[in-house]
Amino acid sequence: MAMNTRPSTLSPDQPVNLLSLDGGGIRGVSELFILDEIMRRIQIQQNLPNTPKPCEYFDLIGGTSTGGLIAIMLGRLKMSTEEALQSYDRISSAVFTAENRKPFYSDGKFKATTLEKEIKNVVRQAGCSDDQKLLDPNAKGNACVPSVSSQANVALSSFNSFVCSMTGINLRSPQRFRTYQGLPNQGPDCKIWEAARATTAAPTFFKAIKIIGSGGFGPEYVDAGLGFNNPTKEVRDEAKELFGSNRRVGVFLSIGTGHPGPSGFQQPKGIEKVFPLEFIRVLQRITTDCESVADELAKEYGGNGVYFRLNVLHGAEGVYLDEWKKISEVMAHTASYLRGPEASTQIDRVVACLCRIGVGQGKTLHSL
Repeated sequence: MAMNTRPSTLSPDQPVNLLSLDGGGIRGVSELFILDEIMRRIQIQQNLPNTPKPCEYFDLIGGTSTGGLIAIMLGRLKMSTEEALQSYDRISSAVFTAENRKPFYSDGKFKATTLEKEIKNVVRQAGCSDDQKLLDPNAKGNACVPSVSSQANVALSSFNSFVCSMTGINLRSPQRFRTYQGLPNQGPDCKIWEAARATTAAPTFFKAIKIIGSGGFGPEYVDAGLGFNNPTKEVRDEAKELFGSNRRVGVFLSIGTGHPGPSGFQQPKGIEKVFPLEFIRVLQRITTDCESVADELAKEYGGNGVYFRLNVLHGAEGVYLDEWKKISEVMAHTASYLRGPEASTQIDRVVACLCRIGVGQGKTLHSL
């Protein structure tokens, strides 16, 4: 019986597999559904007894907002796609309800305490404590940045992930919360649940979270969907710093939460009294940022054999970020998308790249 032989540490000539996950509220279930299909095809391709986990095939997983939450579940908590789907449904069904809605939502229309409670439940169910740090002790000391001259002598840990957030005073540059150390601008020394809260603190939905650092001070964080809802460029840049620009790429996969409609941003009444006009304009651009980034990268990398973008084309435009009761509808549209010949062919190519263990594709991170 063929088995997965991908090592837990990367040898110098091992190509890296990268995964980027968009934000999109409850539509993030579409990303998990797509990943589940990929994992099941890998199981068939490699004749595995069980469905493998994404962390066993992707060396770096990065996400924003709901994609950040998924990145933590798959990367830091090392969940299977089935486990993540179950956890995602539990969080959504508890948070996005009429009972959890606040009568006045100048700092978010849903109670952030419920979100925190559900995230902590997920962390505990994965075998970690509430106080467990985001920094993975198994990655400590391994995921350092090698100099160009020393790359061949450094073994890097696999299973790395990061999420994007922003400080409330700087909406132009994302803060990366990492499960590994060794990079400049390491990010806050925080708990797993705090990083998940920071990346999901979508303005108008949840209040910002303050993460206290050394000295008892710390900024407030909101999600990085405000301009970085598609974090593919962030994943690319992070990979270059983490693995070195000469590292070969096995696959670079970007997954979206479905094409949004023109009215994907709902502006709550009175928001202009709470947030500056520039902030509101950034919010309104979120619905188009994902695809503009995707279009740009498709033109730049399309046809290079390693970059792939999977995103449901129809059906998501009628689902708002907090409509958890429509999760089954999103999954139905995703299933239909996956049955289409174009998406199915793309997934087969992704699976072929992921299963080609130890074989580079002729592309380096420098070329991306």
